[in-house]
Amino acid sequence: MQFALLLALVGSDPTTLLVPPFSHTMGFNRIGRFYISMYLGRSFRLEDPQGMCGAKMVEEDDPATSNDDHVLTLFGVNSGANQVVYNVRLIEPRIYGSTGNDTGQFDHPTGICCNKHGTVYVADTRNNRVVRLRYENTRLKWVSAIDSGLNAPRDVALDTRGRVYVADSGNNRIAVFDSLGAPVAAWTADMEGPTGICVLDPGADYNDFGVNAAVVIDRGRTRLSRFSLDDGQQRRMVDMRRIGLDEAGFAYCAYDRHGNVYVTDQVNSQIHLFDPDLKYIVSFGRQRSEGTKFDSPTGIAIWRRFGQVFISEADGGQYYWIGLDAYLVGFYPAEFDSIRPGTTIALYVTEMADINVDIADSSGRLIRTLAPPHLQHPGEALIVWDGRGNDGELVPVGEYKVTVVAKPTYSRPMRILRKELTGTVRRI
Repeated sequence: MQFALLLALVGSDPTTLLVPPFSHTMGFNRIGRFYISMYLGRSFRLEDPQGMCGAKMVEEDDPATSNDDHVLTLFGVNSGANQVVYNVRLIEPRIYGSTGNDTGQFDHPTGICCNKHGTVYVADTRNNRVVRLRYENTRLKWVSAIDSGLNAPRDVALDTRGRVYVADSGNNRIAVFDSLGAPVAAWTADMEGPTGICVLDPGADYNDFGVNAAVVIDRGRTRLSRFSLDDGQQRRMVDMRRIGLDEAGFAYCAYDRHGNVYVTDQVNSQIHLFDPDLKYIVSFGRQRSEGTKFDSPTGIAIWRRFGQVFISEADGGQYYWIGLDAYLVGFYPAEFDSIRPGTTIALYVTEMADINVDIADSSGRLIRTLAPPHLQHPGEALIVWDGRGNDGELVPVGEYKVTVVAKPTYSRPMRILRKELTGTVRRI
């Protein structure tokens, strides 16, 4: 029902992800091979970009000002060239790594994760190991490797305890290690070649609802599963067909601050959005045959504080802000009387939203505000109006205009977007 509803509602210009304003990016929300070669030199080749991560590094933060709080250091895997490309404070690009199996070398690395203290892990896939690096004084340095028993690891994630979660694809498991590289646990139940993982635990910054879970991509990149971090048990599973897809290439995933999950899809050149329980919300971007905003997207990194989204794709990368889309489904009933007064306002929102509802009579006079404004989770929303005005009396016979305003809940700079939805109901 949810997928059919979206097909009927979604317009031609979705804003679940927003292109940042020119004043913020100087027009560069998308960077391709030409600009990458300008920054990194003509000898650099972008070849099979894969995982991405980013953090506001503690050592780079100026606590005396908030002006730099949105400035991250990003890391991306250039898999075909066996490199990690990183962008120091979004200003200075650098390269780490070469081809091989020794210190400072990789063989087709894929996933990557990091934290604000400069710890970086890379899934060094064909070397059957996970490499630990240290970001310090704007440089990446080799620390160590976890190579005991791993078979084609494809992705990595970190929690706030320093535990490392490895999508150990060849062993059909998620392998969990402590901060010293010692095995802690292995999740094997109903696991088929996992290739992607993201983790969010209650100790994490900007985890508004205390999510304590991991999302895993497996089964040939066609399935998502939610696992508990407490016991490693699968809590929910979503197959590609459950969201109306005949084929998919789920690549990587990331949490936002509300626990919603963003998943890149190389096959369909889309970003899929799910709520914390993996209920499907919406897809952003279009099929290639219809034109698209993405070109085989892979890695994704979200700065949860402000909703900044960074995506790697075949020819470069893109930068967005989390916004929202909101749709007025209808009024049930559209006409009411004194015997059964009132109506239910049915909405659909694609991200966490502040919702305000005003009702005006045919002359435009405000007769009711459904107060207080409330926070709405993504998905279907039902708001009841009892057919009465602010004075508590049943409204007279006539037509009434309902205005719904939905605003994103991210920080002040993101609130440039608002969705205003209007419709009419009649008291007979």
